[in-house]
Amino acid sequence: MTKKAIRFVQSQLNARGLDAGPEDGILGPRTLSALNEVKGIPQDWSKKRKAVAFIQLLAKEKNIESGETDGYWGPQTEFAFDSLQQILVEDREPEIWRPEELPDVNPNEWPTQTPEDDIVRFYGDVGENQTRIDLPYPHKLSWNKRKVINSFSCHEKVHDSLHRVLSRVLDSYGLDGIRRLRLDLWGGCLNVRKMRGGTRYSMHSWGIALDYDPERNRLKWGRDRAKFAKPEYTTWWKLWEEEGWVSLGRLRNFDWMHVQAAKL
Repeated sequence: MTKKAIRFVQSQLNARGLDAGPEDGILGPRTLSALNEVKGIPQDWSKKRKAVAFIQLLAKEKNIESGETDGYWGPQTEFAFDSLQQILVEDREPEIWRPEELPDVNPNEWPTQTPEDDIVRFYGDVGENQTRIDLPYPHKLSWNKRKVINSFSCHEKVHDSLHRVLSRVLDSYGLDGIRRLRLDLWGGCLNVRKMRGGTRYSMHSWGIALDYDPERNRLKWGRDRAKFAKPEYTTWWKLWEEEGWVSLGRLRNFDWMHVQAAKL
């Protein structure tokens, strides 16, 4: 059990008026005394087990699945703790990370990625029907961060949706937040080529896919390494998903840099 988890336990005990003492990450006598006042925690358990049980009981109050209230820290309790942090400390809804729980919306009626004939019927041939998008905020090239761009080529059918998404990103994060999270590090859009290791055309070939911050969100990295899998990027993904864009990271847990206007 980490000091962060213990401080969380102390803060929640204090919020209930149980006087756990300073929120110092140490399971001292005052914290133990407060835990002993919580209904449902056996008195003969160790102090660490009581602290874990308190987290499990909090999870049950918030309808978060944490398994049996046994005072042992396993994967379910760790997930419950992360969710409680988001709800009780950060005052936001827990991050959605299971693909089946993501919203399936498609207001722009993007076609499915396969068969490729569907893409061609909707968008035309690769590399055609392109237009320039004037960006709501400046982008930097991920491969040359000294180079700033204010527009790039994309398919004409995704232009308006793309502009709406990026405008809402600016409204939600502000320029300082965008720069801090590297949401301005652009890895490309239109690029007529085959998929890496495949025989079919990449969605970039139609100018309907974008990459952001590829250095920290590499192709084969999962949510354990990719920065865009972190909670601070949840709003970023929601803004794309509300327009029907698809994140391969969110749905397939790889290529977190990539977002496309084509359903899987």
